[in-house]
Amino acid sequence: MKSLIPALIGSLFGLFMHHAVFINGEWHVQAPDILICHLACFLTLAVCVDGAKYMVCGYIATMLTSMLVYRIYFHRLSHFPGPRFARISKLWHAWHSRHRQNYRLLASLNHQYGDFVRTGPSELTVYHPDVFMAIDGPQGNCVKSEWYDLLHPKQSLVTARNKESHGQRRRQWNRGFTPQALDQYQDRVLPLIDQLEQCIDQDIATKQVTEVTDLIYWLGFDRMGDFVFNKTFDMLSRQEWHHIIMLMQRALSLLGPLSPVPWFIHIAFKTFPRLWILKDWFRMVAWCEEQMLQRLEAPRDQASRSPDVAHYLLQDVRDDPRRFPWLTGDSILAIVAGSEPTAAVLIGLFCEIARVPQHAEVILKEISTIDVEDSRILASSCPHLEASILEALRLYPALPTGGNRKTLKNGVTIGGTYIPPETTIVAPRFCISRREDSFEDAEKFVPERWYKWPDMVRNKSGFVPFGLGHHSCLGRALAMNDMRLITAKLIQKYRFTFPPGDDGSAVLDDLKDQFTSNPGRLRLVFQLRDD
Repeated sequence: MKSLIPALIGSLFGLFMHHAVFINGEWHVQAPDILICHLACFLTLAVCVDGAKYMVCGYIATMLTSMLVYRIYFHRLSHFPGPRFARISKLWHAWHSRHRQNYRLLASLNHQYGDFVRTGPSELTVYHPDVFMAIDGPQGNCVKSEWYDLLHPKQSLVTARNKESHGQRRRQWNRGFTPQALDQYQDRVLPLIDQLEQCIDQDIATKQVTEVTDLIYWLGFDRMGDFVFNKTFDMLSRQEWHHIIMLMQRALSLLGPLSPVPWFIHIAFKTFPRLWILKDWFRMVAWCEEQMLQRLEAPRDQASRSPDVAHYLLQDVRDDPRRFPWLTGDSILAIVAGSEPTAAVLIGLFCEIARVPQHAEVILKEISTIDVEDSRILASSCPHLEASILEALRLYPALPTGGNRKTLKNGVTIGGTYIPPETTIVAPRFCISRREDSFEDAEKFVPERWYKWPDMVRNKSGFVPFGLGHHSCLGRALAMNDMRLITAKLIQKYRFTFPPGDDGSAVLDDLKDQFTSNPGRLRLVFQLRDD
C-alpha cells in the first residue's frame, strides 16, 4: 500500500503528460530540454520524496503504455498498413536505415504493403506519383516537416519551414540567378572542367584507371566553393580531398540513419556536441561560419569581380548583421545541395553511358558542329544530351527519399486517399521514378523516352527531380548548365569504358542515402578520341 499511492500519482501524471502535452504539437526541437528536465525532476524526487522510485516507474510505465495503445489502436493513421513496430516508434526506421540505404527499405515496404504505408507513428510513405503535386503544387496544403529544423537555431533557404520567411529569403537568392548571373557562373566553371580534363589526361598518359567518383566530387565541391566563397577548394589542382570536405562527408553520414528521428539528432547535438562523429558536424559549421565572415569582410571591389552568389546575398547584410545567421546556414546547404546532387547524377550518367557507348556516339554527333562551351546552345540543339541528363536524374535522383512534408489542418487527398492533418508525408523519388505505371522499362536507361518515344512516359507526374512550386530547386538552371557542359566536353574529347572485370554495378549497389544521394565507386578507362 505504501508503494501504491506514489505509483498511482506517477501514473496519473504520466497519463496527463501524454494526452494533454506530448500528443499535441511538435516537440523535436525541445527534446534535449525535455530529457534534461525529466532527469532533473527524477533526481529531485529521489532525494526529497519517499517512494520516488515507484512514482517515477509509474510515470514512465503509464506514459509509454498510453503512447503504445494510442499509436496502435486510436491514432488517426491506424487504418493504414505498415510494419508493426513502425507504428510505435521511428527508432524502428532508424535501425533499419543504419546502413544508409533507406531507399531500399522503402522499396521493399512498397512491394509488401502498397502505395500508402505507415512508416512512423505520424508518418506515411506515399508512392503514388500524384504525391508531388499534392504536397508542393499550387493547391498543396503542406509545409516542410520537422527534419528541416536540422540547423536550428540557424536558418537557411532550404531549411526554412515558414512560407513567409522562405519566400522573403528566396527573393534575395533570386538576385544571384538572373540570366546575366548564370552567364557569369558558366564562365567560372570552364577552367574547372579544364582541370578535370588534365587529371584524366594524366591517367591516360600513365595508363591508369580513372577514379571518376573522386574527380566528379572534386569538381562539384570546387565549383561550389567558388560559387559561394569566391574561392575553390583546389581539390582538382592538387588531386586530393580537402580536409574540410572529408570532414563534411563524415558529418553528413549522420543523416543516413538519423534522418528518421530528428528529435534524436537534437538530443545528440545538444548533449554530446564534441563526441564521436558529432564533432565533425560542429567543426564543419564553424568552418563555414569563418569562411562567410571572411567573405563578408572582403573589399567590395574584390568581392564583386566576376561575382559569386555571395556577392548578391551580401549586398544588404553589411547594413543588417542580423541576417548573418541565414548566410551561415545558406553556405552549408549551398555547398552540400549544390555539389553532391549534381555529382551523384553525373556519376550515374557516365556509368550508364559507359554501359551503352552508343549514347556517347549520338551525343558526339549532336555536338560536332556547335560550340560545346555554350550551355544554351547545348540545351536547344542536343536532344539526346538533354534527354540523357533527364534520364540520369530519374534513375539517380538527388534526393532518394528526402524532402518530407507535413499536412496542415485540412489534410490532403492523394490518388483518392485522404491523409489527415499533422501527418508527415515521405515521397521517395527513387521508388516513384522507377514505377512501371509511370515509365515503361522503368529500370532501364532509355533517354529516347524524353524526345523520341513519348509513349514510354506513362505518367510524367512521377518525375520532379527539382521539385515543384516555391519549394523547387533554385539552382536548377545552374545544375543543368554544368551537367551539359561537363558531359559534352568529356564526350567530345574522350571515349571511356569500364576496366576489366568491372561493370559499374557498384554505383547503384553501394549507393548511400544520407538525405542527398551518395553513389558507389565509378572507375573508368579513358582514351583520347584522336587516338
